[in-house]
This record gives sequence, structure tokens and C-alpha cells, in this order.
Amino acid sequence: MKAILFVDDHEVLARLSCEILEMQGYRAEYAYNANDALAKFEREKFDMLVTDYRMEGMNGLELARLIRQKSPEVPVIIVTGYAPEEGREEVNAWLEKQDLFPALLDKIKLFLGENDPQETLRSA
Repeated sequence: MKAILFVDDHEVLARLSCEILEMQGYRAEYAYNANDALAKFEREKFDMLVTDYRMEGMNGLELARLIRQKSPEVPVIIVTGYAPEEGREEVNAWLEKQDLFPALLDKIKLFLGENDPQETLRSA
């Protein structure tokens, strides 16, 4: 089972997003800030990081950079209502919060290599 860490300072959004991810068959954990996320990454292995961009203290891009220093293979998706121009090339995808689901599930499947090859052929 693939593990995803979802980081957002809005607790309700973080918990609900994890519930949706778990219903899709992932092990999902949440963190409410970057420091909590870094501590969880130290203790556990995650296959993907999904993080809000704007958070108090360290922003999502700064968190992504730190995670990538230790685990460069971990895909990172930043979710935001405000997409800055800097740092776009440093993460796998930027998604807008108002379009979070099902776009997030599509990106997760893509970056974790879970796309159905037949579905890819049909949509080509």
C-alpha cells in the first residue's frame, strides 16, 4: 500500500483529504505544518508528499526542497490557492485547491505509476 503525507494548516481539509485518499486504497497521514511533516518523514517512509503552499513558518516549496534533499525520488505535489512562479520546476505538479479532487487522484496515480495502461491507450 502506497503511503502519502498530506500537509495543510487547515485541519479539516487535511483530515478529509486523507479520508478520501484512504478510501482510494492509500495509507494517508496528515501534518498541520512543515515541521510536523519533516518529523513524520524522519520516522516513516512515504511514497509521496502533497503539501499546501502557504503555511505559517515554512511554505510548501521550502518543505519540498528539504524532503527532496533526503529523498529525491519522492514525488511532490503542491496544492494552493496562490501559485507563485518561482519553484514550479522543483516539484512534480501544482494544483489549485478549488480543483483538488479528482485532479489530485489523477496526479497521484500518474506519479506513483498506477495508471491503467488500457486507460492510457483509450485516452490517447
